[in-house]
Amino acid sequence: MRSSAPAVILAGLLAAPGAAQGNVVERILAVVDGRPLLLSEVRVLERLRGLDRKAAVAALIDERLMFREAARLPQAVVSAEEEERAYRDLAARVAPASGATEEDLRRLARRQTAILKYIDFRFRPQVRVEEAEVRAAYDRERASRPETPPFEAAAPDVRSRLEAAELDRRIEDWVKELRAGAEIRYNAEPPS
Repeated sequence: MRSSAPAVILAGLLAAPGAAQGNVVERILAVVDGRPLLLSEVRVLERLRGLDRKAAVAALIDERLMFREAARLPQAVVSAEEEERAYRDLAARVAPASGATEEDLRRLARRQTAILKYIDFRFRPQVRVEEAEVRAAYDRERASRPETPPFEAAAPDVRSRLEAAELDRRIEDWVKELRAGAEIRYNAEPPS
């Protein structure tokens, strides 16, 4: 006896927790370049990062776009060891009550690791902070906090902060560029 695919899918949805009470089990919140962004994926980010629904949708769209771009570069391929290490790090920081499954965490760890590898390859080598910029930032800090240590002691930390700010700026510009080139369609206001 052969069962029809729609009946199997319907049975699976009805068996899902909350379906009998009329709760939303799954919903497409947006479509990014023809691929659905699901409520369940957004809920994972909400719980793991403490984001509200709107911020989680935006973060997931950005991650999807960055990951799509990163996946095109061989230098961003994530090895099994890198994925496992990222998964363990992520799992150690996540509260057991978050409701995130191992599969959710592994998917997130893989995506984030690929994005970070891409950023390290594409953007980090371009970040250069001149000595004059470090000196100027140090002088601004010293003016506001007289107890600042001598320049020689403070310079590595100041340089690191300036490099991080420049890298953040480049990433923000990249995400804006990715969003401008993507087709993003939002569905009706998602349920809470």
